[in-house]
Amino acid sequence: MSMPMIAIVGRPNVGKSTLFNRLIGERRAVVSGTEKTTRDRNYGEAEWNGRKFFLVDTGGFLPLREADRIDRLVVDQVRSAIAEADLILFLVDGAAGPVPLDAETAKELRREMGRALLVANKVDNDSMANELYEFLQLGLGEPMPISAVHGTGIADLLDRSVEALPRKGKRKGSEGLRIGIIGRPNVGKSSLVNAYLGKEQMIVSDMPGTTRDAVDTAIRWRKEPVVLVDTAGLKRRSKIRGDIDYYASLRALKTIERSDVIFLVLDGAEPVSVQDVKIGAMAEQAGKGVVVLLNKTDLELEPSIEELRTRVGEKMPFLRFAPVVSVSAITKKGIGKALDKAFEVEKTRREEIPTAKLNRIVENALRRNPPPVGRGKNQIYYGVQTGVAPPTFLFFTKEPGAITPAYRRYLARSIREKYPYEGTPVWIHVRGKK
Repeated sequence: MSMPMIAIVGRPNVGKSTLFNRLIGERRAVVSGTEKTTRDRNYGEAEWNGRKFFLVDTGGFLPLREADRIDRLVVDQVRSAIAEADLILFLVDGAAGPVPLDAETAKELRREMGRALLVANKVDNDSMANELYEFLQLGLGEPMPISAVHGTGIADLLDRSVEALPRKGKRKGSEGLRIGIIGRPNVGKSSLVNAYLGKEQMIVSDMPGTTRDAVDTAIRWRKEPVVLVDTAGLKRRSKIRGDIDYYASLRALKTIERSDVIFLVLDGAEPVSVQDVKIGAMAEQAGKGVVVLLNKTDLELEPSIEELRTRVGEKMPFLRFAPVVSVSAITKKGIGKALDKAFEVEKTRREEIPTAKLNRIVENALRRNPPPVGRGKNQIYYGVQTGVAPPTFLFFTKEPGAITPAYRRYLARSIREKYPYEGTPVWIHVRGKK
């Protein structure tokens, strides 16, 4: 089913991300009092009066003569969002009144007459709403007063927006396998998304931390829908400076939770770092499927790809179940194989073991290595699979407190001997039973 798209544009710090979060009903875009917080286009899905539509948050629009290298990329992204959108919400600061930058943005949007709606944010009372006549000089009609923070006027804005939308949008809405792309800053996550898209949707720069928000991007692979979620680069806590990096790190953790399979992107040209290990542990502990991508392997690397795979296994023994794929976001080498592997992992993590076969596996494991002795002779009576994605098993035992983490890992390894469960953690729980 085709869904229309609404883009929120305006100069920096007028409340675009706050309005985006209000309309989609969750705190997905990073919100801060600091200008230029949003840099990439951030997509979300919203619904009003039974009508679904895509919503896109954009970076602050600036005149090119004042833009630095990153700002110029932001302006290009804003213009791209304007071109894609069926309706444009031009957000201005109702409390500050019109400023020259609003006039320059309006000049761009007057070319889109019929698709642009002027919205005055930060209007917290009726007396302020009566003082908005100055915005008429922008030539985009009478502004709609709202307060994105308090929710004032949002229902009226949605009514008018939905009424203005065409019945068929330019962008197709599709859900599918959700692949979260995570890794420390500057390992090439956004370049990887662009490689899949075949165009520069994500801002790519050699400056670490260019991407701050988690951004959902829909593609199709072998006729199957896929949603790629690019995340802000995760940083060590000691290196988080200010609220932007802090909240961006939270978004990255939430991205793991929202995903089915994780692409853990490592820089193949650099050693596996402590931060790489910590990020990989987050995905494993969340129970997600994991595919490790060694990016930048188009470079002339001293160690071979097999040596790099061995290093990953040594540094991240808890991810030995994860397949390792060498890719290049620049040449696109291996990116199709990575998607194929993600679908295989998703299928694997939903496999179920019949109870009879599971207990035969357990019996053999117990003969080789009996459970730790507690206050007396300990026993594991039987086991059942209680869940999938990740595969989860419950074992009933005489003394659950005596079953150590090491022995749980042994049970998981024993299961993997018959059912490898490539790419997914295996969770083991124990419960007491007399």
